[in-house]
Amino acid sequence: MASKWLVMVVFVFDLIAFDLDVDAELRRSTATIAQDDSGRKYCAYHSDIATGLGVGSFLFLLASQLIIMIDSRCLCCGRGLHTNDTVHHLLVCTILNT
Repeated sequence: MASKWLVMVVFVFDLIAFDLDVDAELRRSTATIAQDDSGRKYCAYHSDIATGLGVGSFLFLLASQLIIMIDSRCLCCGRGLHTNDTVHHLLVCTILNT
């Protein structure tokens, strides 16, 4: 079982990621129709902070998943906690079914 501090850190990282994601959705960029010199119309997006908030949200989720993977010693971060073949079979079946 994971320690209480680990669970709290992952929970806080997930809350921060959720907050950044909601903020990015609220500040979603809007487009305006612009016209170039030859008369063709195109969409022009305003530069805003929504992309940065989305990237920040992704990085916090990635960090929380990495913390969990390192603590649980998954297949890619060292030898697993349980040394049986069912984990490997489960991984192979999951990959083949997608």
